[in-house]
Amino acid sequence: MKGKWTKENFEEYHSTNPEVFQLFEKFTLQVAQRRRKYSAKAIFHRIRWEMAMTKNENEEFKIDDGWISHYARLFVKLHPRHVDLFEFRSRQVSYHAA
Repeated sequence: MKGKWTKENFEEYHSTNPEVFQLFEKFTLQVAQRRRKYSAKAIFHRIRWEMAMTKNENEEFKIDDGWISHYARLFVKLHPRHVDLFEFRSRQVSYHAA
């Protein structure tokens, strides 16, 4: 499958923006203490908020929603006890391995 949000593009984005996963992991572990299910997209919005509040006004931070499923899958890979926190969808053609 070709496109912007391929596994290879994610790996490149992730390696050049490690703070995104650090925040995703931090906020996901926080919510996992209180919820059995949660939205990875809501966590992305929380990351956007955090970055807006901590970056100076001349620094603009943008993160594309196309990375949400990649970060959610990475989180579950590293924290398998939270495999049920996010709902993962399968598609016939996917950027993700089965």
